[in-house]
Amino acid sequence: MIDNFLLLKLNRSIWISLLDQEKIIEGINYFETYMNNLASIQTDKNYAKPVSEEMGACEALFIMKMLEIADKFFEKKDYSNALICYTALFKYCQEDVELLKNYIECLNQLKLYDLATELIKHLEQTVPEDEDVYKFLADFYDKKNDCQKTIFFMEKYFNAPDCVPSAQDYNLLGCYYNKLYSQKMTDISLAKKSMDCFVKASELEPNTKLYAKNVTILAVRINDSETGKKYWNRVFELGKINNDDKYDYAAFCLRRSDFDGWKKYFGSRFQKETNPTAFPKLSKQEWKGDKSLYNSTILVYFEQGFGDTFLMWGYMSRLVKMAKHVIFVVQDAIYPLLKDNDLGVEVLSKSSTDLSKLKYDCWIPSMSIPVALNLEKDNISVGEGFIKVKEEEIQKAKEKYFNTDKLKVGISFKGSPIGNHFRDIPIDEFLMLDKLDNIEIYSLTKDIPDDAFECFKNHKVHNIAKDFKNFEETAAAMMNLDVVVTADNCLLNLAGALGLKTFGLFNWQYEFRWYNLAGKDSGWLTSVKPFICPKISDWATPMSKIVNEIKTIK
Repeated sequence: MIDNFLLLKLNRSIWISLLDQEKIIEGINYFETYMNNLASIQTDKNYAKPVSEEMGACEALFIMKMLEIADKFFEKKDYSNALICYTALFKYCQEDVELLKNYIECLNQLKLYDLATELIKHLEQTVPEDEDVYKFLADFYDKKNDCQKTIFFMEKYFNAPDCVPSAQDYNLLGCYYNKLYSQKMTDISLAKKSMDCFVKASELEPNTKLYAKNVTILAVRINDSETGKKYWNRVFELGKINNDDKYDYAAFCLRRSDFDGWKKYFGSRFQKETNPTAFPKLSKQEWKGDKSLYNSTILVYFEQGFGDTFLMWGYMSRLVKMAKHVIFVVQDAIYPLLKDNDLGVEVLSKSSTDLSKLKYDCWIPSMSIPVALNLEKDNISVGEGFIKVKEEEIQKAKEKYFNTDKLKVGISFKGSPIGNHFRDIPIDEFLMLDKLDNIEIYSLTKDIPDDAFECFKNHKVHNIAKDFKNFEETAAAMMNLDVVVTADNCLLNLAGALGLKTFGLFNWQYEFRWYNLAGKDSGWLTSVKPFICPKISDWATPMSKIVNEIKTIK
């Protein structure tokens, strides 16, 4: 008669066969049953030793086969089946780092984030001094957007005794610091650490363009023009310049008042690989300033934001002297303000214009006008007061909102919801105005509820912007103000275009378009006086200067 132990051992072939066929759930279940059956006879002294040997050999064989199957599924990105395998293996391989890393990745891919987090904690405790684990943990927390822990573990990786960081490692740490800086934009030290990492990466691999380009990006963020120029030179020396590079370089050049570099590459904004500037396909030829417009009708088409259209309107007086006729297609909200102008410019709204039926000889994107005119620092300014508002509209707004002899101060602290929020200012930063006597405060910022101004205790803030349906109504109201205090948004450009006394608030690291804020005006607009934060988001310093200026206004 066949021995009972032999009969039991023959069942080993079944779970092995099932695993060989990749019937993993059946194979796992049969293996577990087999091991339980072996354990049930292990107490028999006649079988204790051979059963123990069989169980050890089978466990090793099971682990080997399951690892092969699991890794096969993982490489094929079949995370569901790989997860089944790793779950079965975890019971036996709780300190296998590579298995744990793959197991966590499967959990992440299948969005089982709570389980992945628990397993990460186990990994941290199980293998506390493994530099590869530090790097893996940094990557895990980066995917969870936990920048603090990401940097913590990446720094531990760098400080491990046997670690020799590569250029790629330095670049990665630089990206982590930059990501944290983007979340905490008041701490410039994070941006400096990021740039230092990119510099180190570029020193280790000077022929890698990515690392040099990353230095240029961070140099802009920390206002380090010299380092930026040095590494832009390296980027160009390495070659293979794409349209994103050209646009970024154009922005860098304008910020440094290098008008030649800006004009040379600014047109690449439409061909960028990342977030190209939207612009319609137009027939005829683009006018680039190289041909006479004497007998031509030129179509100017808006681009980017409202503020850019207000600013570019300042060049219409020059264009009408050069061309037979000028057509300007603008955003719908701006159309009522500009349509009845005294320049002879035909203004059309975007929504009502069929470009295929429009008659013109050439076209130009609105922001290319100063490039086509080949303007320089001494003649690029559009001045002030070039947008006019109908007198009856101004009077209507006066009767509705401004029945007072007090100094009328308009405030704007927030731009478009999809704009650059680094330029926005918390409303409580304007509370210094609340301490002034004999003034009335009017909010020009759209979509702000009345209760947002409850922090003002001495003055009621008139939330007039909630009534505005278009920029003609906005401009008519603004023309009744004595001074406008505004963040860097479209109303700053509109106030300057209207010729209003305007105090512009700019963060420490401001938009590249403002090529010169060191003087008494903004460079582009002569009625806009700039006030710049001495450090990131230190709005109190420029605001206190503005308050002192307002005190002098009679």
